[in-house]
Amino acid sequence: MARVKKQPPGVVLIISVLVLTTLLMVGSYLISITTSENKISNVQSLATTNYYLAESGVSDMIWKIQHDSATRAAFLNGTLSAANDISRTNVFGDSNASYEVAARNTVTAEAWITATSTYVISGNASQRVVKSYISKATGSGTQWDYSVFAGGRGSQQNGNFTFTGSGIVLTSNGGRLHANQVFKVQGSEVVVNDGMVTSSNVINVVAGGKLTLNNSTQQAPTTTVDILQIDFNSSSPNSWKNRATTTLTPSQFKNLANNTILNGIIYVTGDAQWTGKNLTINGVLVAEGDVQITESGKNLTVNADSTYGGGILAEDDFHITTSGGTILINGMLYSGADLDITSSGTTFTINGSLVGFDAKVTASGGSIILNYTPENFQPVIDPIVNEDSPIIQIDHWEEQY
Repeated sequence: MARVKKQPPGVVLIISVLVLTTLLMVGSYLISITTSENKISNVQSLATTNYYLAESGVSDMIWKIQHDSATRAAFLNGTLSAANDISRTNVFGDSNASYEVAARNTVTAEAWITATSTYVISGNASQRVVKSYISKATGSGTQWDYSVFAGGRGSQQNGNFTFTGSGIVLTSNGGRLHANQVFKVQGSEVVVNDGMVTSSNVINVVAGGKLTLNNSTQQAPTTTVDILQIDFNSSSPNSWKNRATTTLTPSQFKNLANNTILNGIIYVTGDAQWTGKNLTINGVLVAEGDVQITESGKNLTVNADSTYGGGILAEDDFHITTSGGTILINGMLYSGADLDITSSGTTFTINGSLVGFDAKVTASGGSIILNYTPENFQPVIDPIVNEDSPIIQIDHWEEQY
């Protein structure tokens, strides 16, 4: 009979201890991983909460500047102080949420808003700081001598005019072409006749671009210039909304028939979208939102009205994309935000002025001609009918944790 080999005393105990130790280590590791994941999830959730708290604080201050007479006057006069600050607790009914908001002028009618949010959880406070720059158009239209104007201020992303072309010349006759940041010509030519090119920062002619000045001058840097004051929808009886001769919803405007002719002040209560149809406007089209025009082989004509002037005004972005066809604007193209023109093989003529917070023209083939014609847009920018313009929030955020 074979003899069973005996294990040395204590081996089973040692093996058991090693197994239990291994299991304990694995369990501890899993618990640690789970705890870490929960912490990461909580931190991300808390960061999101704090961001929206701070963003709400910025919106709160903008509302106060727009609607509280004392704060509005301080903003316009350049005297914002601690007396105008905002402090909120129990935000959204959450006793753990609060924010502090301060606004300080850099110059009159321009200011930095700084919102600091605080959220308390388990006795610990988490904070986030969000900053935003705002300005209000205060420029007078009585002596507007700009054929092209990009008027954003506050960051490098605003106030630029860029012309990018391929086999095309942008011709400007009369008036001044100005950018509050960078005036840039790339890949094609800008010809200025009897006018002036200025920039508050720099004039860049790059990558095959060419700037030709005929009886014209250029200068940079110059002082910044206020964007035009346009009263879209204030309570004033002179606002564009209250003076409208025709008011359309976005869907009503979008569904207008081909070859539609509109007369007077046509006010769209939202985005104004127009695609693939001929349109004639005898007067001014005003959009309480974006203007988006897409044409291919079609014609868009704006004629100046003797009372209202002529033009297309967008409170927000303005985008025109054309291929072939004819675009004739006897008046002003105006955008309170980004103005973007993309033209291919189109005869594009503006007898008036081109104005945007930030402006860009991209073209190939066809022609783009700007004729400075103040009589076509002067009624549009008359200060008497633009008593109150909206505050423009510059699209530039700085976040701190």
